[in-house]
Amino acid sequence: MGYQLRQNRLVFKYLIVASLLLGACHSSISQKDRPNILVIVADDMGYGDLGCFGAEDIQSPHIDQLAEEGVRFTNFHTTSSVCSPSRASMLTGKAPDKVGVPGVIRYNKSDSFGYFDPDAVTVADVLKNAGYQTALIGKWHLGEESPNLPNDRGFDHYKGWLVGMTDYYKHERYGKNWMRENKMPIVPKGHVTDLFTDWTIDYINQSSDEPFCLFLHYTAPHSPLQPPQEYYEKVKAREKGIGDKRAKYVALVEHMDDGIAKVIQSLKDNRKYENTLILFLSDNGGALHHGASNGDLAGMKGDLLEGGVRVPFIANWPGVIKRGQVSNKLLSITDLMPTLSELAQTDISHIKGLDGHSLTPVLNGKDAFPEERSIVYVRRGNNKLCSIGNAFYAIQKGEWKLVQNAACEPFVFYNMKDDKEESKPVLPEELPKKYKKFEKALKKHIVQTSNTPWQKGD
Repeated sequence: MGYQLRQNRLVFKYLIVASLLLGACHSSISQKDRPNILVIVADDMGYGDLGCFGAEDIQSPHIDQLAEEGVRFTNFHTTSSVCSPSRASMLTGKAPDKVGVPGVIRYNKSDSFGYFDPDAVTVADVLKNAGYQTALIGKWHLGEESPNLPNDRGFDHYKGWLVGMTDYYKHERYGKNWMRENKMPIVPKGHVTDLFTDWTIDYINQSSDEPFCLFLHYTAPHSPLQPPQEYYEKVKAREKGIGDKRAKYVALVEHMDDGIAKVIQSLKDNRKYENTLILFLSDNGGALHHGASNGDLAGMKGDLLEGGVRVPFIANWPGVIKRGQVSNKLLSITDLMPTLSELAQTDISHIKGLDGHSLTPVLNGKDAFPEERSIVYVRRGNNKLCSIGNAFYAIQKGEWKLVQNAACEPFVFYNMKDDKEESKPVLPEELPKKYKKFEKALKKHIVQTSNTPWQKGD
């Protein structure tokens, strides 16, 4: 029975890949007309931690310029408030518990709450089969062994570290080195932000004329707070009265911003900038206890309140995306998969269960986007005793959000249009039909995903 199930999955995946190849072959647009794609992901950056998102003590001129010359999204959400689940959604276009990652994947199996489904099709699989060069540089955090290494999941090239929250200089955790070039251990020296920047520039310099899809996953400004000393000292001298923790966090952001400037300059030097779509986002909300700010949003990393799941998102494509736009449409990290697939002129209609929608209408400045789309948020395991090992959820549709912030806490209903701070709960009896509709939709999702394994089987 198990053998037959595995065979069926292999056949299904083969059909998907074959259809993608067929769709690419029949594209009416030549490959050279398709954009290069650069997705830059910050780690644990708060909603209020960029100049263009309201920060007064952070100088981020290069990221701000991407927003000024493109579109800034003020209502963009991840699907979880911690690293692994949101990254799984970004790569697959699905809610994280659909692909086996409801919580953080850790090397310590007794504290790990996810196993990335080896049969899930990633955006790297899709674009690779459509003729793109695919690469990921930086943090992975979706498994530290095959079949869940980046090279197993559609990336031709990988250089970075496999786990989360690693020392910025020693590149070690659990007493082990996690730096890899493809699947080979490497022992580089230097600050990890500089390494990821330099490796990205090397990749761009060496890329061919074929379009590339490059994910650049910085670890800044995630803890441990280890910015270069000169950046820390500059922030302390400039921002009078700033605390040490916040100063280190700000320094990490500004150091990353300078790295992004170098990457953009390399695109210009290689004459690739004009045909490159650049996306910038954070994987989840900021950790307040590590110096982050989520602006006026409630909650933080780990929560399913807005401070944990609403993050900065910027899109820039010179000459294609109208500059200076601001969009408040409800968007999700699951939207990246269908968006990038469409831009690659690739058919993904055979992939069932996608939760994302293509953002191309929004990028074009049009209103043709589902206003009543739903986003399901999930996290399994947190520091509250009642939630250790248990999952908790939220669901948002339009202006309404039903949220549970720990497995032992009750669900609370909010009107996000009038109350983005989530401070004025709406009682179920006030809107009984709407409340029950949300309960029913979330129950359906939980039932559908309850049989998806989130731990590795025998």
